[in-house]
This record gives sequence, C-alpha cells and structure tokens, in this order.
Amino acid sequence: MRGALKQRSKGSWSIILDLGYVTDPDTGLQKRKQKWSTFHGNKKQAEDHLADLLKLLKDGDYVDTSTLTLGQWLTEWLKASAKTFRPSTYERYRGIIDRDLAPSAIGKMLLQQIRPTHLEQYYAGAAQAATTLTLHHTILFQALRKATKDRHLSRNPAIDLDHKPRRARQKHSEDAQQHCWTAIEARAFLLAAQAAGPRQAAFYGLGLDSGARKGELCGLKWANLDLDAGKMRIVEQLLKPGPDPVFGPTKTGLPRTVSLSAETIALLRVLRKHQRELMMANRTTYQDFDLVFAKEYPDLQRQGEMLGYPLQMNNLGQREYAQLVKAAGVKPIKFHGLRHTCATLLLRGRIPVHVVSERLGHSKVSMTMEIYAHVLPDMQEEAATTLGAILHG
Repeated sequence: MRGALKQRSKGSWSIILDLGYVTDPDTGLQKRKQKWSTFHGNKKQAEDHLADLLKLLKDGDYVDTSTLTLGQWLTEWLKASAKTFRPSTYERYRGIIDRDLAPSAIGKMLLQQIRPTHLEQYYAGAAQAATTLTLHHTILFQALRKATKDRHLSRNPAIDLDHKPRRARQKHSEDAQQHCWTAIEARAFLLAAQAAGPRQAAFYGLGLDSGARKGELCGLKWANLDLDAGKMRIVEQLLKPGPDPVFGPTKTGLPRTVSLSAETIALLRVLRKHQRELMMANRTTYQDFDLVFAKEYPDLQRQGEMLGYPLQMNNLGQREYAQLVKAAGVKPIKFHGLRHTCATLLLRGRIPVHVVSERLGHSKVSMTMEIYAHVLPDMQEEAATTLGAILHG
C-alpha cells in the first residue's frame, strides 16, 4: 500500500491513498483507484495520519470516512468502546443511538459535514427530557472526540456550543422535592402494597427502607440477603429481564451493605415462605434464578413468560406501582421517588449525611448534599441551636 501528501495551503494537506487496481465494469480494463482526503494540521501530524491510514489499509480495517454518516460512526464507536463502559451504560447508549440519534436528521448526515450549528439545532428540536438529552450530548461529544483523535475530523464540533443541554444538580434537587412522600403518605402506600400480596409488600417495603434503585431491587438474590443479621448486600443490578436475564454491576460499580429494619425483615420472611410454596406447587415449571422478587401468576402478561422470571422493570411504574399509588390515595410520584422518600425521611430524622449517602450508594457525599439540599437548612438550624446550648448553657 502506498500514499502521498500534497500541501494545499498553510495547515491543509491532501492525503492520497493508493488502493490498488480495480476493474472498470464498462470497459473491463484495470485502472488504479485512489482515495483523496483533506487533513488539517502541520506536516508531522499529516505524515503520522498517513502512516495510520496505511496501517489500517494493511490490516484490512480501513474505513472510508468520506461516505460515513454520523449514525454509522456512532455505532462503530460504541462497538469499539464497549469494554470501557459498564454493561448497563453500554445498553443505554446503544438504545439512544439506535432509537434516537442514528435515525435523526444529523444521524443521516455525513460525519465530515457535521458542524456545531447542526448539533445545536438537534438539541433545540429534540422532544426528550433535559436529563435524557444530556446523555445524547455526552454520547455525541465522546464519539466526535474519538473521530477527531483518529483524524476523521479536524475539530470536535461538540466543543464550545452556544446552546447545549446542561445537567444541573438543581434539577435533581427539584425532582427530589417534587417526587417525595411525607411519612404519612409513605405509610399509606405501604398499607396498600401489603394488601396487594407478599411480593408487593416486601418489594416496596424494601425499596422505601433501603433506598435501592429499581434495577438493584429487581436483581436482588436471596444469596445476598442475611435475614438473621438483618443485612442486605447490593452487589449487582438487573440489566435485562426475560428467560436469559443479564445482571451487571451497580451504577457506581461498588457493592454496599445495607442494614434493614425489623419490619422489612418480617415482610421478607413472609415472602420467602410464600415463594417456596409457589415453587413447590409448580416445581416442574418454576424458573428459579434465586431472585428475591420474581414473577408470579398476576405478573405473567406476555406469551412465553414463566413463574420465576425477573420482574419487567420498564412496566412496573406504569402498571402495578401506579395502581398501588392510586389505591393508597397518595400524591403520584415516579418510582425513583421511593429512593427520594427514603433519603428525605432519614435526613429529617437527623441521620448524618454520610450515612444516608452510603445507604443510597452515591459515589460522593457531595452528591447527596446537592440533591437533598432542601432538607439540610433545617439541620443547620438545629445544629446552631444545639451548639449554642452547649457553649452558652
């Protein structure tokens, strides 16, 4: 394989790749095929880029980026970067690329034609929520940065945008205030869950008690519960339900141990007895994945589903959970509000912030303080009163 450089202007180079001979379909004659592309940089950078392209050609990995769309590049980038992401992150990124970015107008544009204004127009016209749109920007920024690093682009168009989605902690704090119950509302909801059955009572009781994420609850196994000691070890989460469930690490990648109340332990003991009876009555058909929360007869909504399958995470909020909220007569909050309620009630109960942060599995205590900042002023006032009494009597 051969290549050449030709300077077009200061800082601009033409790179010519010799791709060998091809047969002209009209004449049947052999003719030399060349690929021309433009590179921006100094001569040393252009020579290095040419060397990289020649190596790709030699190894059979060369991709003609002049015909590569942004959507195609996003797919290739994600596939090549799969090992650098947690499984849950990879699946979420893949869903966003396949469902939103690749089919969009900018997804069909050529990679080398993407400009900052195109990204700004995409963000302005997107219908997704601000938090989701922030993920879109994260994906685009990382993929375009890689394209720039590989010299497919001279500059990352996702840098220095005039208008881009911003993920502010204030938004999380507002969500925590809006999607949170009082202690009275939480008790009413638990009574409705207990009336629905042993699985619902334990599932939602544990959610409010532990503050665990939905995927962590759905992926919890009996092997990670010590009912005698009152401990739950959260080591993984459910990524994909179905006959061949996929489990992965927690959001932060770190396991944690949570102490549970006696009332929650009692609900889990009732569930374990109920589940064992269900397994014995259906010993030939029950699919045992050692899951604490698994599908029972009322949960079998689709053809082919079987007892013991993991709960359908995406449908919990729209079906069962929404019905229980209505039955309890409490303010509707999203499922993640169980986690907000747990944290808020603990902080109002004067539990130290670092203890609440550890229980929730936040990577930093500062994250807990920012999300639940609305609870902390009351604690500061009490701290000042307490210290004043100690110092001044």
